[in-house]
Amino acid sequence: MRPRRALLFMPGDDRRKIEKGISISPDSIIMDLEDGVAFSRKAEARMVIAEALAELDFGRSERLVRINAVSTPFAQADLAAVLPARPDGIVIPKAESSEQVASVAAQVKAAGLDIPLIAIIESARGVVHLREIAAASGLAALCFGAEDLAGDTGAIRQPDLSESAYARGAVVIHARAFGLQAIDTPFVAFTDEDGLTAEARSARILGYTGKLAIHPRQIAILHGAFTPEPDEIGRAQALIAAFEMQADAGTGAFQVDGRMVDMPMIRAAQAVLERARSAGLL
Repeated sequence: MRPRRALLFMPGDDRRKIEKGISISPDSIIMDLEDGVAFSRKAEARMVIAEALAELDFGRSERLVRINAVSTPFAQADLAAVLPARPDGIVIPKAESSEQVASVAAQVKAAGLDIPLIAIIESARGVVHLREIAAASGLAALCFGAEDLAGDTGAIRQPDLSESAYARGAVVIHARAFGLQAIDTPFVAFTDEDGLTAEARSARILGYTGKLAIHPRQIAILHGAFTPEPDEIGRAQALIAAFEMQADAGTGAFQVDGRMVDMPMIRAAQAVLERARSAGLL
């Protein structure tokens, strides 16, 4: 599975900003048709995105398009405009049911494409229906959206995301249960690099594999936060090597550096190496 450590939103009606995003080389660029575009500019944004997909070299960055919510009258027109330009994937905001995901998947298939879908969970209904959404065919990742969730539930946003701790944990658990990547909410104070670093670290501790970004200056921090450090990779490799030696000898649990090692620790080490491979380090 391709790395999605940093997914950068760029307004779909501004080609210059899309080009700026490409120059930063994030793992993914999300050309936005939803919140980043005024109602009066939706049609223009569709045209700009279709032309960007056809004309621009995105390099190593994945070319994603966030359509408007399926429940709105804009989503059908969004897909009709951008699918012929063959994006690399579609981002579905405010996902609240498996039927919504299935409807997008059907339109993607009808366009002759086999591309991943990414669903953003950002409402109370979306959290309640997480299991069925995560099980929907065609999904590659679940994203968590704290800002919209707070608006939907009436919660008061906190710097430590404590108001949405349940939902944030539920998204990553359901993503992992169904073999999907888990992408954390954007950090909106884009000038606060220390705050972004801390929030990305907390996301990584929870099990998230990447984070949405709203500004190019956030990309380097996020790429670093979700890429294993060399010493972390080395420890994982040593642990796997020791495990393989013990397995050949018929041993179950064993000790490494004074710590008992069993299968949960081995699986964690394997996950580190998988992230390293995904980032091109192995």
